[in-house]
Parts: sequence; structure tokens; C-alpha cells
Amino acid sequence: MIIEAYFTRIVSTGEKMYGFAETEDGKVIYIPARCVDEFDLSEEDVGTKNKLAVIEDSDGRGNLVCTTLLVEDSALQQAYDMLKDEVERLQELLTANGISYE
Repeated sequence: MIIEAYFTRIVSTGEKMYGFAETEDGKVIYIPARCVDEFDLSEEDVGTKNKLAVIEDSDGRGNLVCTTLLVEDSALQQAYDMLKDEVERLQELLTANGISYE
């Protein structure tokens, strides 16, 4: 299951690596050492909202366990969003001037 959650605690001090996140509806997500290490998480990430792939936590550390973070290619996403906005602006301009663009 893919879910959005806020990081609430990240511990990455040498031998101790783990973290927690919480969904808006109060579900606690345990973040194992493998995810903390693989995605280079730190205290600086606390408070950020992220998309996580999760499964049920059978060990009772939380409601769910993070299996991986879903990271969007931010530069590519920003370029896409910028171009999408520009296309919309140009369509509005053409429509306002009575020019068919289809």
C-alpha cells in the first residue's frame, strides 16, 4: 500500500538507525534501519511529508512498516509542472484571442 506520512523521528547515529512517521489519520509507521540508510534520512527530514510503500507491522512497533520511500525525480517533475503551466497559459491566450489551436 502506498501512503503519505510525515516523518516524526529519525535516528541515524552509527549503530542505531530507525525512524517513525505518522499519517494524517494517526497511524504510526516504523521506518527500519535499511530505509534510513538507503535514503540517507536524518533529523533534518523530520516534519517532511513523504510517500511511503508500507505493509502491516507484525512486530508491533507501529501500525505499519515502511518498505521503501517513493522519491520523485524533483528536477524532472519541476520541469514537467512548469511546462504544463506554460501550455495552459498559452491555451488561455489563444482562446482569449479567438485562435483555434486544435
